[in-house]
Amino acid sequence: MLVLSRKSDESIFFPGLGVTISILRTDRHTARVGIDAPPQIRIVRKELVDGTEEETFDVASFEKTWGSACDNLHELRNQLNTLNLGLKFYRQQMDAGMTDEANVTFLQVLKQLDKIERDVSKQAEAKAIEEALATTQPKRNVQVLLVEDDADQRELLAGVLEMRGCEVATACDGTDALNYLASNPWPDFVLIDMRMPNGDGASTVRALRRINASPHLRIVATSGTSPRELGISHGSDGVDRWFPKPLNTDGLIRYMQQPAEATLAR
Repeated sequence: MLVLSRKSDESIFFPGLGVTISILRTDRHTARVGIDAPPQIRIVRKELVDGTEEETFDVASFEKTWGSACDNLHELRNQLNTLNLGLKFYRQQMDAGMTDEANVTFLQVLKQLDKIERDVSKQAEAKAIEEALATTQPKRNVQVLLVEDDADQRELLAGVLEMRGCEVATACDGTDALNYLASNPWPDFVLIDMRMPNGDGASTVRALRRINASPHLRIVATSGTSPRELGISHGSDGVDRWFPKPLNTDGLIRYMQQPAEATLAR
């Protein structure tokens, strides 16, 4: 809540904007208000400009300085326009001797400044936290074990995934996949073909769920058949997602790039 004191030499400071408004003197018909602001905020006396080129705020400079902290520059421009209109209306009321009405308008101007201050500060703080997290916690590539008996499909799909930022290990069948997992860290995803001659997909999925070495593992089936044909369920006892062949690789990669809680909820 903003409370305006009409006593002289009292100020209101907006630290996120660098703006200080000081009440210098008030009487029945006039108020002397001092405004200290950064150079990006242009404050112009009416008599110093002609009516065709009056601009209370240099919006472009303001956006250049604070725009990186604001996700919605359209909203920022609207807020500045409201502030601009309020200051003009306040000046006109004071010129007309409408002191009480002008004081009400001035309070509205202060509230608008306070809103801009809070919005800019809040978004700047959120971006600072986001940048700090990005610096201290580098993004980790998605780890994938690709299980596919067809050598051409295995090589090509591994290449597509690697080009999209995944780290891919491969296995030629279910038995090979279980042997690999016995001596290597578990990946984020096991991407497994369902029909393979040695260690088929269904039995491998069941074996993976029995081992349960990684509760965050997501198993993605790729097959020309349907889950019903193989008796495979969806969820924690079966596969997390089923992608039919021919494979929609864009959809597969979008799915794998989602947060784990989002994909596990499906």
